[in-house]
Amino acid sequence: MAHLHQLPSYYPSCSPPSYSPHPLEGETFLDETRRAHSSSYLTGIFTKHVGNITISLLDQDQDVDVPSDGRHGLLTGIINFDPSLNIEDVVEVVLKVEGRIKLNISGSNAVSKAVEIVDDQYELWSTHVPGSSTSAECPRSISFSAILPNNFRDEGRELPLPPSYELRHIGITDLSVKCTYTLRAIVKTHGSLWNHRKIVSTPFIYRPRKRPPQPIISMPFLSTVKALPEEWFQATTVLKARPSVKLNSIDASIFVPAVRSFGVRDWFPYHIQLSGTIASLKEFYSHAQYKPEKKSTLSSSTIPFCGRLNNLMLNMSVSLRRQVWAELKGQSVWKSSLIGTGTLTALPPSITLDSDLSNRVQDSEMTLDWESEVQCREDVRVGHFDAGKISITDFLVFSIASKPNQGAFNALQIIVPISLVTDTWVEP
Repeated sequence: MAHLHQLPSYYPSCSPPSYSPHPLEGETFLDETRRAHSSSYLTGIFTKHVGNITISLLDQDQDVDVPSDGRHGLLTGIINFDPSLNIEDVVEVVLKVEGRIKLNISGSNAVSKAVEIVDDQYELWSTHVPGSSTSAECPRSISFSAILPNNFRDEGRELPLPPSYELRHIGITDLSVKCTYTLRAIVKTHGSLWNHRKIVSTPFIYRPRKRPPQPIISMPFLSTVKALPEEWFQATTVLKARPSVKLNSIDASIFVPAVRSFGVRDWFPYHIQLSGTIASLKEFYSHAQYKPEKKSTLSSSTIPFCGRLNNLMLNMSVSLRRQVWAELKGQSVWKSSLIGTGTLTALPPSITLDSDLSNRVQDSEMTLDWESEVQCREDVRVGHFDAGKISITDFLVFSIASKPNQGAFNALQIIVPISLVTDTWVEP
């Protein structure tokens, strides 16, 4: 006969501890990954008040003068009506999102054009909605969410929506560019003779976010180029000697991370290498100057300025340049501007420091190397884009400027196209 055993008493488990995203007393963060400029951390509210109507946009930076779109172009907010507004008179509440590109080219062939890129309208409340009672009152608070489209159409082409942007370039041919966005709350009310429209509008900043597809290589060029050549992009040209001198030309190269896509707040490295005969490089080095690394107080990078300031005929420089292109009615205009200035730090061995050079054959080959990093100016907020009638492209430029008809070498310029984007790379 089977024996029946009584089951043990059941005791419920203790409740799990409450979760908090912030450390409690006695706790600390061991590690965390912060996403730069993430709108999930934005808790500010932008408010615009006109008459007895208030429009509030959520998820904003604190104390901003101009609001911006949220993640993925989302606009979230509330429309509130003051008690002074007779709510029974409200007939309709409409939200409009507008975007426009304005281009103006002045000069002998002046032209201008405005392109409507966003014209979306949302009916938030109306007495004319099917199935609604005509006696229903409009609520005094209406929440809304509107999302900007990813693209717009212009002359049959589908193009990505450009960021908010403004440029005024003065020259022989002036170029004015404005990409603007506006949010409007339109309230229709009954009048004694006809309906009235009350409008509260505010411009807002649209800045579509983009990150580089991979991180910037963190190790120096010379220690990685042989083991990881795929991590570097190389652009090469020839620094030609003038026909009047009996010197060989010099091969000039600039190396940048192969990704060639960087956040506007990123510092990214570059490496300059000159290769040629000892005779050519000694002649070049004896007449060259360049901007040294500011943090270097006493190094080989300062030597080019010492003892030969009256004999400098070549100037080496590295810069970030932005080209704005606009096209109107068959007329194209390009404007270039400086958006960042690099420095150069010489790497050993330096010609002036190599005591063995005088004993080496002048036709022997050797290299000179410089390295540094560059970053956009602080006021650069917009990355590259192409909106059909207007586009922005960015370049890293290595230049050797030569005084006219002086020195042993001609001028040189190496231009490397790069892609500047809004955010830095973060690990997924």
